[in-house]
Amino acid sequence: MIIIGEKINGSIPSVADAIARRDADFIKQRAVATFIDCCASVPEAQEVETLRWMIDCIQSVTDLPISVDSPSTKVLSEAYKFCNKPGLFNSVSGEGHKMDAIFPIMAENPGWQVIALLSDDT
Repeated sequence: MIIIGEKINGSIPSVADAIARRDADFIKQRAVATFIDCCASVPEAQEVETLRWMIDCIQSVTDLPISVDSPSTKVLSEAYKFCNKPGLFNSVSGEGHKMDAIFPIMAENPGWQVIALLSDDT
C-alpha cells in the first residue's frame, strides 16, 4: 500500500499562510509519510520557484520521495527535477496533452510513478 501524506498543500489555509511567510519549520513538521505530497496552490507564474523552495524544505528533513502535485504539466515537467530521487507525478489526467507531456519524462527517468486520473476532455 502507498500512503501519501497530503498535508503540504497550499489549498489548506494554514499551509498557504506558511508558504506565504516562507515558514520552513511549519513545512518540515508536515513531512512524514510514504510519499510527501507537495502542492503549492499559487499562481502558475510562481509555482515552479515555490515548489523548488518547498521541495528543498522537505528534503532537508526526510529522504522520503516527493509527490509533485500540480494541475500544470509545464510545472510538473520542471519541478520534478528538484527531487533528489524518483517520486510521483500527481495528478495527470487524460485532458488535453497531459499524458503526452508527462509519460515521456517518466520513460526517460526510471523510478518515477504517476497518479493518473481517468478524466479526459469529454
